[in-house]
Amino acid sequence: MSSSVPQEIIPQKVVVIGGGVIGVTTAYRLRRDGHDVTLVEKEAGPGLETSFANGGQVSAGEVAPWAGPGVPTQALKWLGRADAPLRLRLKADPEQWKWLWRFWRRCSLKAQRDGAERNVGLALLSRKILQETLDDLSAKGFDADFDRKQEGILRIFATDAEVAHAAREAERLEPFGLHQEKLSAAECIALEPALASAHQRGEVAGGVYSRDDQSGDAYKFTCALAAAAEEMGVTFLYGQTVAKLERVGGRITHVRTNLRRLEADAVVLAAGVMSPHLLDGVRLPVYPVKGYSVTLNVPDDGSAPKVSVTDEVRRIVVSRLGNRLRAAGQAEVAGYDKTVEQDRAQSVLDAVRALFPALGEDLEPEFWCGLRPMTPDGVPVLGLAPERDNLYLNTGHGTLGWTLAMGSAALLTDLIAGREPSVDPENFSAARF
Repeated sequence: MSSSVPQEIIPQKVVVIGGGVIGVTTAYRLRRDGHDVTLVEKEAGPGLETSFANGGQVSAGEVAPWAGPGVPTQALKWLGRADAPLRLRLKADPEQWKWLWRFWRRCSLKAQRDGAERNVGLALLSRKILQETLDDLSAKGFDADFDRKQEGILRIFATDAEVAHAAREAERLEPFGLHQEKLSAAECIALEPALASAHQRGEVAGGVYSRDDQSGDAYKFTCALAAAAEEMGVTFLYGQTVAKLERVGGRITHVRTNLRRLEADAVVLAAGVMSPHLLDGVRLPVYPVKGYSVTLNVPDDGSAPKVSVTDEVRRIVVSRLGNRLRAAGQAEVAGYDKTVEQDRAQSVLDAVRALFPALGEDLEPEFWCGLRPMTPDGVPVLGLAPERDNLYLNTGHGTLGWTLAMGSAALLTDLIAGREPSVDPENFSAARF
């Protein structure tokens, strides 16, 4: 594989900006390649923002962009609903309007298929490197427990037509190496008995099962990998904000934080929704899309699912994380506000209770929201920033950060080393905008 460690490499001073799952995986891969790596994170530790309480899925089977046929019509129907899967809060923000215009233009089946085909190779590479990384950490004695479940991911649908369409789209990705199975309603229940009640109510017509996908706690993984990277020699500067990327012409020479000035041969910008704000003179269409999750402590009595489930009717994902159940959903284009709005949070809780009524009403919910860094076309931005010689972008992953993290880190590491990545970097170039 092209991302294997070379025999010889010229070490560089690399500054990674951002300490979520994207930034930490990048720092780990770069250090593994022999570079002198410093990671700057404004929070007090790793994974405390978008990576903290996401849906938990590592889902190569769910790489199709959100922009697709029928989305504009659905968004209009959902206006005013607290439980609307997609909600718009328009602001006097030109970047929001530009992003929405580009998003609407991608709302076609052709564009959605294009995005899925670009994402799937990176997702499969990520899946492979995740396993290699866990094997490597285990061999070195690092504890990387993150409530991992290798039970696959099941997408369920309410109508036969939806099942048939999803199965056709799954078949289109088969030549790329992604195998998924079409399941009948009975097969869905046999796989995950906790869905029996939903089936009895006529809510499960069938599903598509990605057997090799998995789930786990992205925050726990990020913390474990950060600890391993630090022991390997990565310097972590927590509680520091980046004030400026100093440059001479197109080359970044230093990263200035609120506390120090860091010399850099290369810089990786992995700061999620804040990435565009650090690009002096470069425009990047990455905009926040707010999402919610609820976490419940659940008994091991069969009331909670063991297989990670995506409910395409309620637009939520559900993952079992040890003795916890995590449900995530909602998309709100509303700027940078991170306030947990009770009606939106409650709608996710109501959805998971409706899907699995045996959970009961007495479980204490823990609500959270985060800002997903999304591009209009649902594909991340990876590689050199336009008009910059040594500034690399690793952002815009949207809901796929946990899914694409390891592959994105490997691609960036290859580019910095001058190697040819095993996936085409042109699929993710900022030049497409």
